[in-house]
Amino acid sequence: MTAEQHLLELVRILVETPTPTGNEKALFPFLTDYLQSHGFTVSEQEVTERHPLTPPGEYSNLIAKRGESRLLISAHLDTFPAYSHPQPYTLRQEGDKLIGRGVVDIKGQIAALLLAISQTPAPCQIAFVCDEERGGTGSRSLQFDADAVIVLEPTDLKPVVAHAGAVEVTALFFGKAAHGSVPHWGDNALEKAVAFADALKAHPLIADQRHPLFERAPLVTLGKLEAGSEAMVVPNKAVLNLDIRVLPGYSAKAVADLVQDFGAKFKAEVRIDDVSEPVVLGEDEAIAEIVKRAIADVIGQEPTAIGYWSWTDAVNYLERGVPAVVIGAGHLGVAHSDEEWVNLSDLLLLSRILARLLETNA
Repeated sequence: MTAEQHLLELVRILVETPTPTGNEKALFPFLTDYLQSHGFTVSEQEVTERHPLTPPGEYSNLIAKRGESRLLISAHLDTFPAYSHPQPYTLRQEGDKLIGRGVVDIKGQIAALLLAISQTPAPCQIAFVCDEERGGTGSRSLQFDADAVIVLEPTDLKPVVAHAGAVEVTALFFGKAAHGSVPHWGDNALEKAVAFADALKAHPLIADQRHPLFERAPLVTLGKLEAGSEAMVVPNKAVLNLDIRVLPGYSAKAVADLVQDFGAKFKAEVRIDDVSEPVVLGEDEAIAEIVKRAIADVIGQEPTAIGYWSWTDAVNYLERGVPAVVIGAGHLGVAHSDEEWVNLSDLLLLSRILARLLETNA
């Protein structure tokens, strides 16, 4: 079996085993057998911590060790729910493109790691963690002994050394119902929600954020809006769920306070669902240089470090004082979508990069 065939079969097994958050253990038997067959000692760590966003379920991290290594590779086993994905747990291939739920976030990355450990006998320690997509409790509870961590996520094969923070918000707006032909007799709660969102987007604390590791992009995502019944009824209630990214150098708490102030201004009930501050790992940190060098050895040129829009398990490791760099194949933008995909060729490159990292840090 060629490396490409081996990788493709690994991706297929991983994608076709559904693991939305709370069901990560479905992959434990396969991973345990595979890891043990390649010289790893495997154990479970129960995770009892619960975040408000963590779904009910039995949670554990799967720990694997082979020899003595001070470098930990961390990968989460849970995926986003299928939602409207037409064929979530069937791996499809269109030329070089692999399609399916979790194929880029992050089961393709895991397959690349499994291929890498089969290609080199180098010492290695791995943590397959739970609950990354919701509460982050797996990596936060993880017990480990390492000097640095590599976290697998889609990064276009560029090392991530900074994470944006985030403020997640639910806002409830009130109005007065009236006949839709005479909207001035009512008070439109839907229009209040839209005005609230537009005002937030335009506020300098959000609109003027800049950071050299991050491209210029919108920082506010309107994720869900519930309001009204039909055009002939002025909505008397609206519920808006939104997310605000916060770049390094700015305060997520300050943004959350701003949202609360806007809630008072628009006479809305505002609930702050989550606040996470941005974090930065210095580009001169040893692990950042090690990752850059491994990528350069494989692809022939040194990559540019980037910032990451999304939260990852690396934030939990960094907040515990352990240097962590994120690396992986594919694009973050297609994760969670109905056409989630990654190129098989990029996963093969990632596998070679990971093998190089293991061999040079043995």
